[in-house]
Amino acid sequence: MAKKPGAGGFILAAVALGLIAVYWIYRFESNLEKQAKEHWVPIVVAREDIPSRTKVTSDMITLMPYPKDLLTPGAVLDRKEVEGRVTLVRLKAKEQIRSSDLLAEGQTPSLSYDIPEGMRAMAIAASEISAAGNAVKPGDHVDILATYSEPNTHQETTRLVLQNVLVLAVNQAETNTQGPTGARSSMTLAVKPEEAELLMAADRAGVLRVMLRAPSDKKIVDWSQGVTVKDIQGSKTFEMTPRTPDSPSTPIIISPSNRQRSEITIVRGTQETTVPTQ
Repeated sequence: MAKKPGAGGFILAAVALGLIAVYWIYRFESNLEKQAKEHWVPIVVAREDIPSRTKVTSDMITLMPYPKDLLTPGAVLDRKEVEGRVTLVRLKAKEQIRSSDLLAEGQTPSLSYDIPEGMRAMAIAASEISAAGNAVKPGDHVDILATYSEPNTHQETTRLVLQNVLVLAVNQAETNTQGPTGARSSMTLAVKPEEAELLMAADRAGVLRVMLRAPSDKKIVDWSQGVTVKDIQGSKTFEMTPRTPDSPSTPIIISPSNRQRSEITIVRGTQETTVPTQ
């Protein structure tokens, strides 16, 4: 009569099956690793967001494996080709770095790389008075007023000619947004070609004045026909909206009233004051 296998036999069988499983797992992982080496390649990516015009250091980049069919054309594979170079554009974290994202060795960045697509860079004169007290810096947005002589009536007219215009640089092509001073001698703006024509004509016809916008203010106000000297001598009056903690009093042009003399009426809350202009 045959003997039944004891506990030792079951243990040996279990060990053998385990070894076989380990072998096949090893084979499977080896095949995956081999396929990964064949179809994946390490490329250089940004560890963190890297601003434009920034010199890349070793701690800003890392190598990350990517499938070959998902590589961006021009993607850099060697860290040494990126370290010490200057970025042309802003690089996002984990984004593949292309050779076209970097300045060529020995090349210095110019203002032209900061101009938005479809725009042009145009400079205007700036002073403490015309440039909001030297407060305007690169990266700010401004509105532009023009005061000129009306060709038909020969009256001085002030109009808002451009709104929400990006400032690219100030003074001698300074582009540092954290610079110690703002526009003192010139201001370079990003404008559309047709806006450049308008700005040039307004500059030639009269005087430009810049208004600095709040960073969060993107609103475009309705265009007006402008204000003349006659408007502030009695043809129009200015109403002051009540002052609140969040909103200071602001002058608003209202309809002209029937007057026997030139005067200005100023309303502050419930108080009204009439001031003769002559």
